Amino acid sequence: MARSVGARRHITMLVAAAAIVAGCGGSSHTASAPSEPARTVTDASVAPAKPSRPAVPTGPHDAPVPILMYHVVAAAPPGTPYPELWVPPAEFAAEIAALAHAGYHATTLDTVWRAWHGHGAMPLHPIVLSFDDGYQSQSTNARRMLARRGWPGVLYLEVNNVRLPGGIKRSQVRAMMRDGWEIDAHTLTHPDLTALDAARLHAEIAGSRAWLQKAFGVPVNFFAYPAGRYDTTVEAAVKAAGFHGATTTDAGIAAPGHDPYALPRVRVTPGMSPSELLAALRGLKHT
Repeated sequence: MARSVGARRHITMLVAAAAIVAGCGGSSHTASAPSEPARTVTDASVAPAKPSRPAVPTGPHDAPVPILMYHVVAAAPPGTPYPELWVPPAEFAAEIAALAHAGYHATTLDTVWRAWHGHGAMPLHPIVLSFDDGYQSQSTNARRMLARRGWPGVLYLEVNNVRLPGGIKRSQVRAMMRDGWEIDAHTLTHPDLTALDAARLHAEIAGSRAWLQKAFGVPVNFFAYPAGRYDTTVEAAVKAAGFHGATTTDAGIAAPGHDPYALPRVRVTPGMSPSELLAALRGLKHT
């Protein structure tokens, strides 16, 4: 049985100046997706920030870890499809400030995985900030805000968003990597994986990992299911492709005892106040 949160559908849309973005709001590229306004990518927008990386206390190696899920970090234009996938920069900044004030420290899935398996330490009160698809606002807005705190993010990158004109630039992805971001896979074209034949399933999952490894020279150890759609066949294909684990759109706090190929996340939506986000994290810890 396929498991999914939400029934939104997903396509690549062309916007002004032929800019594209492929949204994670649905199952395939056959319906409207969120689209960011076109922008000119300048040296300033891709130049690496200089995070301070302050010393962080370490915590238990087997701690549960909230994995936040973001998409577009920008204000949604009037009438845009699926505005629930857009978090305005001011709200994002307030959320990050509240998390830091509450004692959270951002980390990566690779760090979490190593700690869970006895191969390293995790920060005290760890949290992972994940960003789906690959939008320019994730580089120009989210990256810069996180860099001020020395915090990394995790980019689940749909390969199509790098290869097509108007998508996120390779230089932007590399700038994120220089700031400590982890790059993980989100398929080639964002299809409903539960509807594919074996050959196409392998291409979308294993092929996206291989492409990202070659393009950016990174391990690409984790995967995110497009629109949260997965089943036992899809899980098996992700495992066979060599991924350590995968994240879903199912609500919850990830923990070592979970199925590593069905790790839950916490969706952050526009209009969610910092106090509401913190309350959601507290509530999920007890479910």
